[in-house]
Amino acid sequence: MAPQADVHDSSPRTRRIAVTVVFFLVGCAAGSWAARLPAIKAHLHISAGVLGLALLGPAVGAVMAMTVVGAVLVKIKPRRIVAVMFVPYALALCVLSFVDSPWQLFATLVVWGAAVGTIDVAMNVEAAALQDLVGRRIMSRFHAAYSLGGLVGVSVLTVGVVASSAFSRTPVRPIVAPASESPVRSPRRPKLSWSLVGLCTIAFGCFLAEGAVNNWSAIYLHSSLKAGAGLAAVAYTAFSCAMAAGRLCGDHVAERFGPVRLVRFSAATAAIGLTIALVLGQVAAAMVGFVLLGLGMSFVVPLVFTASSLLERPGPSLATVNSFGYLGLLIGPALIGGLADAVGLPGALGVIVAVCAVTAVLAGAVAPRRPFSESSDSVN
Repeated sequence: MAPQADVHDSSPRTRRIAVTVVFFLVGCAAGSWAARLPAIKAHLHISAGVLGLALLGPAVGAVMAMTVVGAVLVKIKPRRIVAVMFVPYALALCVLSFVDSPWQLFATLVVWGAAVGTIDVAMNVEAAALQDLVGRRIMSRFHAAYSLGGLVGVSVLTVGVVASSAFSRTPVRPIVAPASESPVRSPRRPKLSWSLVGLCTIAFGCFLAEGAVNNWSAIYLHSSLKAGAGLAAVAYTAFSCAMAAGRLCGDHVAERFGPVRLVRFSAATAAIGLTIALVLGQVAAAMVGFVLLGLGMSFVVPLVFTASSLLERPGPSLATVNSFGYLGLLIGPALIGGLADAVGLPGALGVIVAVCAVTAVLAGAVAPRRPFSESSDSVN
């Protein structure tokens, strides 16, 4: 029998607003970081390869943190984890303005990555629990808030203060059943299955692709296509706008056409769009390519996280999938940077095309394994 809601729990609407705020504000910080990358590269006078190595930092920190956060979420509520981790998250982003060497940049990004990786898992676990609670797809709307936040790019201090306040005032329950419901300790590791492997592979590729656009799109337009610095920064804005637009309607589209068909079609669209852009090598074509990439990939990650939350042991499963996503971020910057030194940045960005193609092939992994109403964390 599903556990009854605690009398002190906030309404689903209030909880959704709080989680949406967190997604939005985390996106704000990510957007501001993407816009600062060309200036940081110029300030440190480093090559694309060296920058790629430094950009390993966020994923290194995130993967390290995610090895334990799945188990921690079994005992600690997501809102407490988010409130605590926003402190190092905000401080690290502030320190990034004062780094003077690639090593300082890398070390600071490791701390930031550990914080954002932990927050990422916690907020997605809570989003999955809310999706189970309301009994319909709402995950894409949370990720739309993240994409919209990337466009806004508000100050880091606001991110830390407002997000911590939002979670600390909103009591929420962890995704696992309370101890009183079952005397057996909840498993801390996911159950291995082909579905989990497929979801981890898709997450790995999608995070690699998003990270590549985040870190390299402005540099590609500025260095390879000779666009001005201001115009080059528009590439990430165009990508984020398209991704936000797709995610705002993603839940409805997934219900209408089905998650598997949607992922297969959207990933193919992203691959074709970016291929045309890289082949033409024009600023306008690049903008269109990044728009198609953002629109095509916008649906994938929310569907992957939804499918992960519907596997057995949803908390550890979602944390594992998220870990593989950040592993993509770990490999992606160095891979793109290294290839850029060898074959040029346009050729290196062709890796994203391959990632989109693999996503289309593995689209069957996002098929839900059970309906939302069977969640162990649902309420009557």
